[in-house]
Amino acid sequence: MSGTQLLLNGFGLSLSAGAAILVLLLLRSGLARRYSARWRCVVWLLLAVRLLIPLPLESGILRIELPQRLSQPQYGQSAAYSLPQKDAAPVPQAAGQQKKENDTEQPPASPGPEADFQQPETPPILLQKAGPSALSVACGVWVSGILLCAAGQLLRYFLWRRQTLRWNRPVQDEKLLQQIAAESSAAGLSRPPRAYYNAKLPAPLVLGYFRPMLLLPEVFSSEPAMGAVLRHECIHLRRGDLFWKLLFLAAACVHWFNPLVWIMRGTAHHDLELACDEAVLVGTDTGERILYGSALLEHAKEPAVRAGAFRGKA
Repeated sequence: MSGTQLLLNGFGLSLSAGAAILVLLLLRSGLARRYSARWRCVVWLLLAVRLLIPLPLESGILRIELPQRLSQPQYGQSAAYSLPQKDAAPVPQAAGQQKKENDTEQPPASPGPEADFQQPETPPILLQKAGPSALSVACGVWVSGILLCAAGQLLRYFLWRRQTLRWNRPVQDEKLLQQIAAESSAAGLSRPPRAYYNAKLPAPLVLGYFRPMLLLPEVFSSEPAMGAVLRHECIHLRRGDLFWKLLFLAAACVHWFNPLVWIMRGTAHHDLELACDEAVLVGTDTGERILYGSALLEHAKEPAVRAGAFRGKA
């Protein structure tokens, strides 16, 4: 598949997926009453996967066909300026046939005055090489946008990580460590994540894909709903929400020119958080729900932690 064909397929895919995203956003309030946040996350996940597979849309809303490319003539082979061809060499004939033709051959006619005039040979026409097409330029802009967007997101994450992790202090409270282990087991994790206090964070979050760590604010030990908040973070790890957020980021970088894809990414992040809240509140009574809601409201008052798709937070 050529680069221009890939560009046209990706552009058509972005338009059709954008139309689907717009419909889902308009129906969001109704879907929230009928379907849980986890099922909405599944829909966003399928859309993100589709956005990363730029195959032709056989039955999509919009299908763009690449026109057939006309073959360009070579130097001196233009149809409008073709050179005169020399006569082909005579084919040798048999001796008897040649003798018979010589017997009946008429004497050559005397050359006329036009025989002295010879038509000058036409010089070869050099065709100027055409420049890059508009589709080639658009393909280069698209790829450049993908690289710049991905590089910007990675640079933002590494700068945030460098400025934040230097404030880490290992958790040494045995009671808190035991509760983290208990909530990790209840969430289905095989082992608890590494736990650290961090004075720069206003709310708990998990970080890391293969060696995850749990970062807690300094005043976390006084949380009224400490167990529920810890379970929320552990559910993020068990469900692999960090990988899904990375997938949404990849789809947004590939379709950086489509604002609906970026809106889908933010909405999917919000639904991932709501899905974890739903899992935490399963089987709880009214008092625990009130405490957990109060804790979420307290965290909502703090400034947002900006680590992009590379962390999960309460």
